[in-house]
Amino acid sequence: MESEINVNRMLDINSCHENKENDLNENPQVLFNEYKRFFKAERFSEALEFFTLSLGKGFPRAEFEMGHHCYYGSEQLGISKDYVKAFNYFSDSAAQGHADAFYYQGLMYLKGLGVALDMNQALLSLNIAANQNEKKALDILGKIYHFGYCEISSDPKKAESYYRIAVNQGYPPSMFHLALLFENQLRFEEAYELMIQSANKGYMEAINYYISTYK
Repeated sequence: MESEINVNRMLDINSCHENKENDLNENPQVLFNEYKRFFKAERFSEALEFFTLSLGKGFPRAEFEMGHHCYYGSEQLGISKDYVKAFNYFSDSAAQGHADAFYYQGLMYLKGLGVALDMNQALLSLNIAANQNEKKALDILGKIYHFGYCEISSDPKKAESYYRIAVNQGYPPSMFHLALLFENQLRFEEAYELMIQSANKGYMEAINYYISTYK
């Protein structure tokens, strides 16, 4: 009887190990978390192994992260800067609804990086990201309508509307850019207040502008 109990216990232990192994092999979030753990520990070869395994499993954060590494390059992981690969990974992630991926996809369409410049696609992707309150997308849309870009004419009202949403989320670059827009419209009191807010949050462009303009 005791022997039978020991055998059953061993079967339970083996089953537990097998389930953990299956989780590690099949669950992309588990694999991605392992990648992050090894990366933080500066064990980059193991990090890359788990990272690679997390790709293509329906986990958009993994595709976004690889796009980010390809966009900027990663010396630690041995990933060279490659805009074409970056665009493809961002597009895979965006297809799964990742807001940051839509931002980078739109940015690459806007600049013609890794893909042909396409303003319509750029605005589409950036607006999808902005509708998910992605602050960088809101800010860049604000700048497009603030200063004009390619065939897009300046539209201060649209620029202000995009900036304001990001400002309400506490985004310092948009505080700075909206302050510049208000200065152009001679709305100096509002401009000054926003410039101070941006500078107080440590945004260097606002700090430098404040020192050179208001001091």
